[in-house]
Amino acid sequence: MSIEKIIGYVRGYLVICVDGVFCERFLNICSNRGIFLWNVRRLGERRICACISIGGFKEVRGIARKTRTHISIIKRHGIPFVLHRYRKRRTALVGVGLFFILLWYLTSHIMGIDITGNQQIATNEILNQLKNCGIYYGAAVDKIDSKLIKNEMMTKFDEIAWIGINIKGSRAYIEVKERLDTPIRVDADIPCDIVAAKDGVIRLMEVKEGQSLVKTNQFVEKGDLLVSGVVDSNKIGMRYVHAFGEVYAETTYKKTREYPFEYVEKIYTGKEKKRHSISVMNKKLKLFFKDEPPFEKGDITQEKAEYKFPFSFTPSLFIETEKFTEYITEKRTRSIEEAIALGEAELGAEIENEIGANAEIKDKKTSYAENGETGVFVTVEYLCLEDIAQQRIIDKTENLGYDTIEEE
Repeated sequence: MSIEKIIGYVRGYLVICVDGVFCERFLNICSNRGIFLWNVRRLGERRICACISIGGFKEVRGIARKTRTHISIIKRHGIPFVLHRYRKRRTALVGVGLFFILLWYLTSHIMGIDITGNQQIATNEILNQLKNCGIYYGAAVDKIDSKLIKNEMMTKFDEIAWIGINIKGSRAYIEVKERLDTPIRVDADIPCDIVAAKDGVIRLMEVKEGQSLVKTNQFVEKGDLLVSGVVDSNKIGMRYVHAFGEVYAETTYKKTREYPFEYVEKIYTGKEKKRHSISVMNKKLKLFFKDEPPFEKGDITQEKAEYKFPFSFTPSLFIETEKFTEYITEKRTRSIEEAIALGEAELGAEIENEIGANAEIKDKKTSYAENGETGVFVTVEYLCLEDIAQQRIIDKTENLGYDTIEEE
């Protein structure tokens, strides 16, 4: 369809027939007065047929009287006539208007947010911060500044190494890359020191480059300088080097916690109940009547499932499920031996989660101190041997103040 036909349909036009002896004179006068007629065709000696705009038809009535011709309307085309035909069906017109308004809103506002790559950071936490930055369900797409939001999110989350924000249609795709707890590696051509990553007693040093500032059997604290990257000698003078090597130290991990002799134990009855809710664009519809928990005592677990429609401009549908598991409580007592065994198991598991994968456990100690007749304090201590060397770039602009040692 040509652009002229589209414009004509929007404005509306008529198909007319002109009958009379002076049809050619009628056409000439219309042309002189700038009245546009198109698709003109003759249907006999005294009849012509043509298309004319609504405004042009109002002007040709006088021309028809002057040329003694008769004008009849054959057909009416265009939106004005469609609206006039259905002018009494106001409900339908309102429905059509609301449909176009809804379609505009769905295609120009955020209808879904997909977050990938996060393992340590909870999705709800990221969604809350995105909302504060300007990305939320219902946000106008043209007002989202992806670059600015990236910087704000990087500032608010120290755990995020990189974040990508991509807006496609009315859906936001968020890709997160979290920081890994890996040792800092400095490029070999950059001067650096070696400092202590943890407190410990030095047992073995293998320095391949740099000037050692500590000795074996010496206690160091986290952040202490172990190997200097500033080397000074009588022959060469002061120079910066890339210090590297391994420094093994005995480190201590220690945890203490009180374990009472009397405690309350949960006993599950086996009864469970579920409640469901539906949410669209953060608007929640509860599919239950009572907000009170179904059990006097019970654990609550929540699950949230997202259902996406095939069109990107349609909002995601979330079904939330709350599961209630009933339990009763009973007061019980444990002996001092049971309390110590429990503390040793719990605290030992927590310490082993903190110890590095390359650390060697040399010794384990468990001690306790009774707290009258109410409980016992359990202390678990691990002695490990691990590499505590950590590289740190040298800032040459600072007054370093290193102790210089002459080379023989």
